[in-house]
Amino acid sequence: MILLKSILAGLIAVIVAAIILPVGIGYYLTWKLQRDKPGQAVTVGFDPVSAAKSPVVWLIAVVVFSLGFYWKYRRLKAR
Repeated sequence: MILLKSILAGLIAVIVAAIILPVGIGYYLTWKLQRDKPGQAVTVGFDPVSAAKSPVVWLIAVVVFSLGFYWKYRRLKAR
């Protein structure tokens, strides 16, 4: 049961990171581009298919899953 809960915590961490990171990066890029070029339209796009093919995205997902899994596993083992 400890492993199941730890896996679930890791998956939830990946889902939360997959929602928060693109939104945060989008806001940052929009803010940065508006400051650099005042008076011009800003277009920021996101292509989830090409992002899913990137090894960097998979590496981040594995790291986030591992951190969520380990955090929950360590907390449950201490009980």
